Amino acid sequence: MMHHREHGYLLVTALLAVAMLTLVVTAYMFTSLNSPRTSRANADSLAGFLAAEGGLNVRAAQIRTRFVNFERPAGTSVTSPGSCAGGGGDFQCLTYPIGTRQVLTYVYETTKKNASGAVVESGTVAPGETYAGLSFQQYAYRVVSSARRNNQTEANVEMEFQSRLVPLFQFAAFYTEDLEINPGPAMTLNGRVHTNKDLYLSPGTSLAITGQTTAGGDIRRVRKDSGGCNGGSVTFAGKAAPPCYTNPVTQAQAATYGGQVKIHQSALAVPGLDSLAPDRAGTGSSEMWTKADVRVVWNTTTNRPSVQRADGSVDVAATSALQGCGAVTTSTSFFDSREKRTIRMMDVNQAKLMDCIQSSGKFTAHDGQVLTMNDTSGGGLALHFSFNPDGGATNTYGVRMQNGAKLGPPGGPAPRGLAVTTDQPLYVQGDYNSVASVPASLLGDTINVLSGAWKDGMKTASNNMAPVATPTTIRAAFLGGTDTTAAGNYNGGLENYPRFHENWNGVPFTYVGSFVSLGEPKKAQGDWKNAVYSPPNRIWSYDTQFNTADKLPPLTPRFVYLRQLFFARDY
Repeated sequence: MMHHREHGYLLVTALLAVAMLTLVVTAYMFTSLNSPRTSRANADSLAGFLAAEGGLNVRAAQIRTRFVNFERPAGTSVTSPGSCAGGGGDFQCLTYPIGTRQVLTYVYETTKKNASGAVVESGTVAPGETYAGLSFQQYAYRVVSSARRNNQTEANVEMEFQSRLVPLFQFAAFYTEDLEINPGPAMTLNGRVHTNKDLYLSPGTSLAITGQTTAGGDIRRVRKDSGGCNGGSVTFAGKAAPPCYTNPVTQAQAATYGGQVKIHQSALAVPGLDSLAPDRAGTGSSEMWTKADVRVVWNTTTNRPSVQRADGSVDVAATSALQGCGAVTTSTSFFDSREKRTIRMMDVNQAKLMDCIQSSGKFTAHDGQVLTMNDTSGGGLALHFSFNPDGGATNTYGVRMQNGAKLGPPGGPAPRGLAVTTDQPLYVQGDYNSVASVPASLLGDTINVLSGAWKDGMKTASNNMAPVATPTTIRAAFLGGTDTTAAGNYNGGLENYPRFHENWNGVPFTYVGSFVSLGEPKKAQGDWKNAVYSPPNRIWSYDTQFNTADKLPPLTPRFVYLRQLFFARDY
């Protein structure tokens, strides 16, 4: 009996073993057959996700470009996300072919606003970030992207980000191209210095940069034009810089300054000089034109000024008032030795123009209200000057601001702030904003400084001797173009950012503001070596009031960077 029972146990054991082996073989065959399918499914899922992410990046870049071009995104959000219907403008639903997928995307704004619709998101860059301490205003957006193939959704992704706008006038010097600082006498820059490319430092005596120094490229202790070094000392935030012929400063050397010196930073996106040009077609592509309170256009055919609206049409009432007050005239006896030509100058009597605006009641502010010195829309008054037609890149025009020691009508109130913009070379004659100063900026193709002693006709093509200058004070941010240094052909460096035309030998030029260079000039092409002048005694400083957001001039240009808040994938 025991013998038969043992045989029974063996049979059951054998059957269990066969069953287990069958399960293993079946599982193996199932895995082998489905592995390619699983791999393909995983690959499709990943490709769909990457395509959807690509759609996010495309739309975020479009939003960023709007801000870079002095614009803000505008439009209506979609009303039916599933069908992507109802949206318009920058927020509309757009589909992009990415690989074998159709990627459907749309945007909506999440910026915090108050009851009146004004943006309330602003602050200062947090400690630990590269540009810590700078004021900013920001706008928030959410982008939704869906990758589809064969009418099937493979991936849905969302990203929310902030587009931060940081005013450029918070830098003592900001250059989009190489920045060279090679002064002969001692110089102190009491603010931040930034270049999107390389920084060359070779002073003759000493150079002290008290604020943070950042460069998209390298910092070099040599001259760009010759490769030599003038032998002067350089300090960053009170600490000695690497010595002459350090070319370039290493990451290890930069790190010893505790964040005050940074190299190889991402280039900051800013508008180009062409953003100063008129937009007479009314496309809204130039904020400096579109949002100006007064647009003065000198017609080179009729030889008379007019005031134009943002769409290029003539404001008849304001034009009549402007022509009657005699604040804008032209002259043809200014010889520019650097350009080697006579300039047809639009002369703007700043005090007369302000009085004309204040007393006539015929000028209209950007917000549609009657324009006065009390206007607060956009931070103050914004004026734009241009010629039509202007002859393009070979023109011989310029705009000159005169009688601007006090920015306001004689005996009347001063504006909250003032921005003067032109796409032509801009000349400033005499003291400017030196009495009861307000936040001010001067933006042009190039910036030229003349003392109060300048008289047209003293310099001519046949008699190019520089007249003697008198002490001059200017308190305004400068934005313009600067030449590019080539081997053996210096562009003048930061110390000659403002173009001079007189004999300033020993004469003080007091300047308080900010230097911004947006690349090479579009109109003025003369090399620095052509200029006939002697340099002033430079008493220069950064205007520290620009560190406060509400103390910046109206329409201050800015750099833009995106700050991601969150990223999510829907499965």
